[in-house]
Amino acid sequence: MNAELLSRLSRINEEERKILDGEEKVNKKLYSAFAKEFVVNSHRLMQEGEQLTLRRHTRFTDFPAHGHNYVEMTYVCSGEMTHVIKHREVHMRAGDVLLLNRHTPHSVRKTGEEDIAINVIMATECFHSFASVLPASSPLASFMAENIRSNGEPEYMLFSTDGVPPLENLFENVCYAMVGNDVVSTDTVKATVGLILRYFAELPECMIAAARHRSDAELLQVRIEEYLRTEFRTATLSELASKLGLSVPYLSKRVRELCGMNFSQLLQEERFKEAIRLLETTDLPVGDIIIAVGYENTSFFHNQFRQRYRCSPFRWRREHKEKT
Repeated sequence: MNAELLSRLSRINEEERKILDGEEKVNKKLYSAFAKEFVVNSHRLMQEGEQLTLRRHTRFTDFPAHGHNYVEMTYVCSGEMTHVIKHREVHMRAGDVLLLNRHTPHSVRKTGEEDIAINVIMATECFHSFASVLPASSPLASFMAENIRSNGEPEYMLFSTDGVPPLENLFENVCYAMVGNDVVSTDTVKATVGLILRYFAELPECMIAAARHRSDAELLQVRIEEYLRTEFRTATLSELASKLGLSVPYLSKRVRELCGMNFSQLLQEERFKEAIRLLETTDLPVGDIIIAVGYENTSFFHNQFRQRYRCSPFRWRREHKEKT
């Protein structure tokens, strides 16, 4: 990057001066009106009517965990920085670009004087205005779709511009706009950002990493379903509760809330699903299948089978084999 431009970008601003003079922490009131939850609001960073703005990342202190109601793209001009997203450290060096959707809370480790980064802040409607120039098959298109959902999952994408002259030049243009004393119009910056996203979509080799973080509820549901799918022969609610570190009453309630059935019903679903598979794909005797899926009481199995499928296991197998 041009040395003069980097020098201008590295100048200590008023907020950083206060930190160096002893404030030590980020003044949350500059970014958010919420007292309890630190959610950076685009209205605190943009002028009225703006949909896109640029700001330099605040140095010399940790930037605490926060959410935001906009899409944020961070470009490291020099030095390095580390974001923490869902307890995962994302290390960035000069030339790296981190794209965060509006559902992604994160924090940033303390940076030093030589660690210069630019934040491109885009209102959701602005970010989605770039959709028309992106290939539908691009991971960025999926990223956009997740961002627009009101209950979308936290997601980030990490890119590198190193050794890609068009991207290096475009980001230098963005940095110039940051310090150009309003020489560069907002429309020009927006067009430049659109080109950057287009390059990222067309040059998949630029992407270093991408991750989508499911909510705690989704993760719990996945673990419940995975346990039942793999351990249906011997599965018990108490064993699953022990594995998850939860109480049996609490887990029982969450299973019904997340899966729409109680644990016993879900377990029966998995066992009979496997029984049907064995009837259709093997010649195992029905008695062996009953044992294989976790039942000891053959009468119970036969009664439940008839209630579910309106026929006996023997008839099911015979009719299936006749069809194939």
